[in-house]
Amino acid sequence: MRGILSLAVITFKEGIRNRSLFGIALLALFLFGLNITVAGFFMRDIGKVTVDMNLSALSVAGLLLVFFVGVNLMAKDIDRKTIHLVLSKPISRIEYIWGKYLGILFFVFVSLAILLALSSATVFFLHGSYPDYFGQFTWSVFFVAAFFVFVKIALLVSIVVFFSSITTNSFITLIFSVCAFIVGSTIEEVLFYLRSSFAAKELAISDSLRHLLEIVSYLVPNLSVFDFKTEAAHGLAIGLDRLGFSLAYAAVYITVLLLLASLIFRRREFN
Repeated sequence: MRGILSLAVITFKEGIRNRSLFGIALLALFLFGLNITVAGFFMRDIGKVTVDMNLSALSVAGLLLVFFVGVNLMAKDIDRKTIHLVLSKPISRIEYIWGKYLGILFFVFVSLAILLALSSATVFFLHGSYPDYFGQFTWSVFFVAAFFVFVKIALLVSIVVFFSSITTNSFITLIFSVCAFIVGSTIEEVLFYLRSSFAAKELAISDSLRHLLEIVSYLVPNLSVFDFKTEAAHGLAIGLDRLGFSLAYAAVYITVLLLLASLIFRRREFN
């Protein structure tokens, strides 16, 4: 356990020193500032647009942190051949995988926490300026939606770790991770459309393709279960059963991916 924590701390410090972090932070700040600038153009929908833009900015920042910083943190030891030095310490390969994951996760958590504070300041300012246009908005639902943005990012980190355990090429890891994100974000809508009566009439889709998509939907995590932007924007209550299911869903996928990554990494040979 001590080895996992030590590696997690080292990974976190490497993430903080990554120059890409500042560019991502500036992009998020630009989006927050843009929200304030264009808020007046929406008026009656200003509350919905404000909440949606802020949560979307957090999500985009989290994705960039994972794909541009997280992938690099996983590949650095292998690319620079320092993996031999790391594994020569009293750290097993399984501890290496879990330590890297926790380090990246903590780095993302701290980064998103700071951005969430800035995002909340933006929402607070606009809420105070246009209180009549925020409808049923509640801070509790907003923070729940922001928390599940982090949960989604935590799942994506486990995907990055999994693919990094398979390949030594960071670019391939990035491509596979991005593809998994795209499929996971759209698979529910695709299946919903294919099951509709309109698709049955207009599209000639073979049963084999339908079965293939069904299998893919079980293999690739459905990231839409973590999207609560609509509820936050409209001030809708979120059932505890849905929250519990989303948390359990993420926990199962993360655990399975990290266990598979540990098994694969344990058998890998490094030149």
